[in-house]
Amino acid sequence: MASPGTVNSFALWTWDTSTVGQPGGGPVVTGYGSNATVTKTGLMPADLQGFVGIPLSQYGNPPVPIPSTTLIQWIQYAEDWVEQRTGLLLTPTWVASPPTKIPLQTQDTGIIVNPNSNGVQQEGVDYDLEDAPYDFFFPRAQDEGWMMQSLRYRPVRNPNSFPLTWSLSQMQQFAKQYTAVKNTAYIYPLLNDFFRVPQSWYVEDSDFGLLRLVPAQNVQMLPLFAMQLAFMGFAESIPGGLWFQYTAGLNQSDYRSRFSFIKQLVLAQASIQALSTMQGTVNYGATETGMTIDGIQYKTQYDRGGAFIGPIRQFTRMRDELLAEAINKVSGPMTITI
Repeated sequence: MASPGTVNSFALWTWDTSTVGQPGGGPVVTGYGSNATVTKTGLMPADLQGFVGIPLSQYGNPPVPIPSTTLIQWIQYAEDWVEQRTGLLLTPTWVASPPTKIPLQTQDTGIIVNPNSNGVQQEGVDYDLEDAPYDFFFPRAQDEGWMMQSLRYRPVRNPNSFPLTWSLSQMQQFAKQYTAVKNTAYIYPLLNDFFRVPQSWYVEDSDFGLLRLVPAQNVQMLPLFAMQLAFMGFAESIPGGLWFQYTAGLNQSDYRSRFSFIKQLVLAQASIQALSTMQGTVNYGATETGMTIDGIQYKTQYDRGGAFIGPIRQFTRMRDELLAEAINKVSGPMTITI
């Protein structure tokens, strides 16, 4: 079946693909965002040090500063922790749900891949994040449902800047894709065919990652769509029947406005990791230590939870409050799959 138009797919992260095809090789992420920073939020070791307020060192005699590479890892761990618990992506990301695996799928879904991708979508070239397809569930399209579908990653939006490695041609091609959802295709298993929804039908709720399909043109396709369903015996559900290509993730404008607290959330979680690791070098578990110098006794006593349990508890409360706020901003209505 002919698809209404085509869409170019692009990876939005910065990748090293030089070892693809080699034994044990594969694409490796080297940066995020237009500046190719090593963290998704752009936070760096100095930001974490300033936020914690306690020298980030392995305590001994003398104390040894924790390497910047370790601090960056802690920030990256915290970013992943936030994304896993909220469904919120912290940097612009091309999500393929799912990526095409054979050239026929690429052709039938109307996706244009990089000339070096061998006719299928390649990680690090044509997309950043692989995801599963969605189940088609007919009741969502009944009455006033307008085929409502809640996407797994949010916020669904176009990035406002591009990787430094992009050519002018890539930027111009991307600019033509005026919606964050780039491609929606229904697969008909019995016919081994796809029906691609026109981009003009998309009605997006960005923060909630909610997509509705409202026919705006090519309405003559609707009877054909009904015919296809009839071929399947009027099935009310099709496992993996909905395929999406979309861009999602916070951009720099978000971090300067309504989502500015997200960096604080990441730093709070990274601080918990840092302090929990550091206190293992400060008489962890000891209730008191003492020494006598010139007849004067000096005593240091720690909470049984460790030397830094006070600030750890403080950062934990802050993290939990900010996490609840983040979930509230992007949770939206929930839909289930079969």
